[in-house]
Amino acid sequence: MSRIQIATRRDFLTQGLGVVGVGSTLPNFLVQTALAAPATAENDQRVMVVIQFAGGHDAISALVPYGHEEYAKVRQATRITDDEVLKINDELGLHPNLKGWKELLDEGAFAAVPGVGYPNTNYSHFTATEIWFAADPRGREAGSGWVGRACDVQYGDKRDEIPMIAVGTEKAPLSLTGRQQAAVCFNDPQTFRYRGDRNDPKRTELYRKLSLTTPESMKGNIDWVSQVSVTANEASEEVRRLAGSYKAKAEYPSTSLGRNMQVIAGLISGGLKTRVYWTSIGGFDTHRGQRLRHDSLMTQINDAVVAFQKDLTQQGQAERVLTLTMSEFGRRVKENGSEGTDHGAAASMFLFGPQLKPGIHGEHPSLTDLQGGGGGSLKHTTDFRSVYGTILDKWLGVSGEAVLGEKFPAVDLLA
Repeated sequence: MSRIQIATRRDFLTQGLGVVGVGSTLPNFLVQTALAAPATAENDQRVMVVIQFAGGHDAISALVPYGHEEYAKVRQATRITDDEVLKINDELGLHPNLKGWKELLDEGAFAAVPGVGYPNTNYSHFTATEIWFAADPRGREAGSGWVGRACDVQYGDKRDEIPMIAVGTEKAPLSLTGRQQAAVCFNDPQTFRYRGDRNDPKRTELYRKLSLTTPESMKGNIDWVSQVSVTANEASEEVRRLAGSYKAKAEYPSTSLGRNMQVIAGLISGGLKTRVYWTSIGGFDTHRGQRLRHDSLMTQINDAVVAFQKDLTQQGQAERVLTLTMSEFGRRVKENGSEGTDHGAAASMFLFGPQLKPGIHGEHPSLTDLQGGGGGSLKHTTDFRSVYGTILDKWLGVSGEAVLGEKFPAVDLLA
């Protein structure tokens, strides 16, 4: 590689470069050779995929407590009837549009934890989301997210890998923010690149000089920026290559979530050493006309998750991938006057993967012993940090106590 120097520090500072789209700020660690690692049998490290249900999911309409006498009394427009529900046991069943989840359960690759929450629930979308993302009642004031802290524990100040990727967003969520590590994020892998050439030939030439600079020639702050530019764009090229050339072995739905899950499957199967992937689907703030919208969301999620699991299985990757869902809170037990449900407390988390102990883990909350007014909220029976801690300890191999600040009772989820 030629050693072409940037003429002066002023060249960079006055002309500027917007390198690749890696979130709201440029991470200070971007990969070098790690991204180029081919998919091999040696890349057997475990991976976690998180799907956020943004808006506050009415989990009662997904994991349906049809066996509770009170359910039929408080739910009319949103009720899943006994002849619709996909029964798991005499108490609980799945929404009728989650047939693929039921098949995964029968195959031993689906688990649910009902009644997940925390004391003194916050009912603000923003604050509640930050609490779940931080795994801390202080929310954003905690300064970092639970996944970010896990990567801090595992990687420290190591800069040669990307431990976290968020797909479907230009800004990394708080959950993927560490004190030492940060996430790469993008909406579309094909747009994950330097874009200065669209506007200014001078900037393009400056970027060319940056790209041709070798590590041996880099000195001082401007050289650090040069190195970040080079490695960032090498990373973006590899992400685009893997996503663009990936041949899925399952048919994904043509939805945003389906496309995001296919990208994640491609990056996992392509050999990236990323430990955590994050994506999101919105629309769960169902105050009005819930049934039709929720039915549609269940179809979208079922189809995307099932395609993802089938694809990973066919690619020989399923055994090392665990997928879980989260939402900032659940919905109230009783419907409101607009055929919808208002902000509630506890809700269910869903997990997918062949390494699970399939089935229901934990007790579903009572539909009569509630907290709060205006339709009442479910009391949580499992702290969400117990689920996090279990996955950290037993799946990612990172101390849950070190990440969460205390030890929470484990949930017997994993085989």
